[in-house]
Amino acid sequence: MFASAGIGHLASVPPAEETRPESPVLDPELIAFIRNSVQSIWSLEVLLLLRRRTAEALKPGEIVAALRSSPGLISKCLHQLAQAGLVSLDDEAGTARFSPATPDLARLCEALEIASHDRPIAVRDAITWSPNDKLRNFSDAFRLKGPDAKGKDWGKDE
Repeated sequence: MFASAGIGHLASVPPAEETRPESPVLDPELIAFIRNSVQSIWSLEVLLLLRRRTAEALKPGEIVAALRSSPGLISKCLHQLAQAGLVSLDDEAGTARFSPATPDLARLCEALEIASHDRPIAVRDAITWSPNDKLRNFSDAFRLKGPDAKGKDWGKDE
């Protein structure tokens, strides 16, 4: 009955594990670059926008409008990207431009743009899974220390 309805062909489809492509893994050099230079998804979006519009020096307001973001957030991203040597800020003109400090940074930005298109989840993971000592220190401040009334020491890992 199922074969006549066109469903019988499903029995010949291999299991999903056999048809799934290899796990999308980023190059370790690119992961290190992302973790050191791109602190947020917003920073990534700002960087890629400026890279796509290399010929232009954009005002922060133009970036805000293009990405539908807030001025404070874009300002923070631009300063972080400038510190990483990826963009230049012209305080007089009030503009930002994609301007990697070295050819290696330019090459890594190109690889990042390709990876963000081909492997967006892997890029997102590299950004969001980067170690954050401030968050760890904050959470450690709330760890219970010393023994409780029953003698259990909650500050020690067992």
